[in-house]
Amino acid sequence: MLRPGRLEDHAVFARLFLELGVDEPPPSEPVWAAEVAQRSLFAEGPQGVGAYAVTNVLGDFGFVRQLVVAPFARGQGLGRRMMTHLAGHFRAQGCTCWVLNVKRDNTPALELYTSLGMGPAREATTLRVTRAHLAALPLASPDGAVVPVSLEDCGALTESFGMIPGKLAASAASDSHRMLGLIDPQVPARRWLGMMDLRPGPSLFPFFAVSPGHARTLLEAAFGQLEEGVSALNVTVADDAPLVHLLREAGAQTRLETLELRGLLVDAAP
Repeated sequence: MLRPGRLEDHAVFARLFLELGVDEPPPSEPVWAAEVAQRSLFAEGPQGVGAYAVTNVLGDFGFVRQLVVAPFARGQGLGRRMMTHLAGHFRAQGCTCWVLNVKRDNTPALELYTSLGMGPAREATTLRVTRAHLAALPLASPDGAVVPVSLEDCGALTESFGMIPGKLAASAASDSHRMLGLIDPQVPARRWLGMMDLRPGPSLFPFFAVSPGHARTLLEAAFGQLEEGVSALNVTVADDAPLVHLLREAGAQTRLETLELRGLLVDAAP
């Protein structure tokens, strides 16, 4: 049985969230209630909850934020049934495309998603970065100013860094996200040199910068916002091999490698 998420599902959601294998902790119960529950779908059977999904409708795009199948339910086609249902849900909302993120080494999931018409659109690497690693980057760029990102800024940032339309605006409206951008203060109209979304964990996702020096400016600002005693950030760098190389050479540990898959919505056979 597929059913919408409920407020009382937080405990099972938090348990299955750990199957994602990410460093970010499960959203707290208040965040679940305010931001996640109403966008979730659960598959429940005699053995309990076998899977859940969390989605966003972003204009033309249906975004599968998370899809987790419980270990006991794997290999039974439940993931495909969930995706089939989500495809119908997105089409009913007027979407023509869909998008999700998947680990590069998750072969069964990649086979499923590619069979549904999805293909790689960009790649990302999540690194565990400390303050000491910043010394490997060029000196912080003097031409950047770090400013809060407003809802009105999201369209220009989305275009500048090739993000899914509407995705950034959805994050900007959430209390659990703190978005900061890097602008060129010499240009009257905002010219974006980078941006980051500081999330619980703490983590930066997404994170973009036009050069390693601008990346250092943003990272120094992020470390300045951390609570006392927090010495590391998980930073997800998208389509920026030079920055990933510099941070790895400095000793930053690779925590996750992912692909963003996009595709046209198709009729997915169960």
